[in-house]
Amino acid sequence: MRVMARIIIIGGGVMGSSAAYHLAMAGAAADVTVIEPDPTYEFAATPRSSGGVRSLHSLPENIHLALYSQQVYGDFDTLMAVDGEVPHLGFRRHGYLNIANKPESAEILESAWKIQTREGARVDLLDAAGVKARFPSLHTGDVISAANAIDDGSLDPYAALTGFRKKAISLGVAYRKDRVVGIEHSGGLARGVILASGEKLAADFVVNLTGAWASEVCAMVGMKIPVEPMRRMTFYYECRQDIEVLPTTRDDSGVSVRPEGKGFISGYTDKNEPGGWNWEMVPDFFERVIWGPLAHRVPKFEAIKLGRSWPGHYAMNRLDGNVIIGPWEGEMENFITATGFSGAGLQKAPAIGRAIKELVLDGGYRTIDLTRFSYRRVQENRPLREAGLTA
Repeated sequence: MRVMARIIIIGGGVMGSSAAYHLAMAGAAADVTVIEPDPTYEFAATPRSSGGVRSLHSLPENIHLALYSQQVYGDFDTLMAVDGEVPHLGFRRHGYLNIANKPESAEILESAWKIQTREGARVDLLDAAGVKARFPSLHTGDVISAANAIDDGSLDPYAALTGFRKKAISLGVAYRKDRVVGIEHSGGLARGVILASGEKLAADFVVNLTGAWASEVCAMVGMKIPVEPMRRMTFYYECRQDIEVLPTTRDDSGVSVRPEGKGFISGYTDKNEPGGWNWEMVPDFFERVIWGPLAHRVPKFEAIKLGRSWPGHYAMNRLDGNVIIGPWEGEMENFITATGFSGAGLQKAPAIGRAIKELVLDGGYRTIDLTRFSYRRVQENRPLREAGLTA
C-alpha cells in the first residue's frame, strides 16, 4: 500500500520533534509524518545528554542558534502546554563558565568573547580575581581568563524531547512507530520511504533528523557524510561540603561540571576514541580521568560520593564538529539532513527545527543563514571549525 505524506521526518527525537512543531505552527501539521522506531527513546541521544545549553561559540551562526533556542527554552512550559499540562522543563540559567589556564587558550577565549558580545550574547570576561569573587569554591591560581555566559544553563533533556513531541501531536502531526529501511528516489528527487512494516510512504520532502544514525539514512540515497556515533560517559555525584550555585564550568582539561539536583554531573568525551556504538562504561574512568581535574578546579570535590553513571553518544562530525544541514544540492534537493552536532544538538534543537521549517515551506533560510553549514563544504573538504570551546 502506498500512502502520500507530503513531508516525512525520519527520527522523532528532539530535533525531529522540534521540526515537526515548527512546521505545525506554520500551518503544515496535516502534511507532516514523523517516523520513529522507538517512542520510548531508550537509546536516543537526548535523554542521555547532560542537558547543557550554552552560547559560548565563536561562529556567529552557532551563537544565534543558541540564543533563539534559549528564548524558546525560557518560555518552554508555556509554549508546549497541552490542555493545561506543562512539560516542566526546569531550565536553570546558572551560567556557563569557560576557563582558560593556558596562554594560547586565553587568546582564543578573548577573541571568541568579542564575537559573542558583538552578536548579542551576554558574556562577562573575567580575570582570576573576578572568578574567585563570584565563585569562591573554584581554585583560580592557574586561571588566566574566563568567559561567563550568564544566560546559559541546563534543562531536563527528556522533558524537552517529550514537550516538543506532545505539542506537535496536539497540533495534528502524525507519529508512526516504524523504521525507515529504504528511500525511493529517481530523477534527482526523493520520492518516498520504505518502512520495516512493508508500507511505502510517498513524499515531497524527506528530512533526515536521526542524529548519530544519520549516516545510515544518507547511505540509502548514496550520500556519504563524515558523521558517526561517539561514546560519551556521564557521571552523577554529590559533595559532602556545601558549595555555592556553580555555573557549568569547564577548563582546558576538557572536564566539565554542572549542578544537577542535589549534586553535580560531569561528562567526558575522548575524541580520539574510535567511533561506533559502544554502550560500555569503563569502571575506573571517573577516578582515573575525571576526579583529578575536578578536585583541582573545585577542591571541595576531594570528598564526593559517586552515584549513577550512563553512556550516551554524540553524532560526531569528523570533518569539523559542526552541523551539516540543508538539502543535497545538485543531487537530491528535496532530501534534507541536519546532523553532526557533535554534542551541541539539544542546545540548538529549537533553532534547527525552525530552520528546517524554513527550508521546507519558505524555500530557504529566513532568520539565521546557515548556508556555510551545508553539505557542500563536506564535498569540497572545507572544514568550518569553532575556535576554542567545543562540546
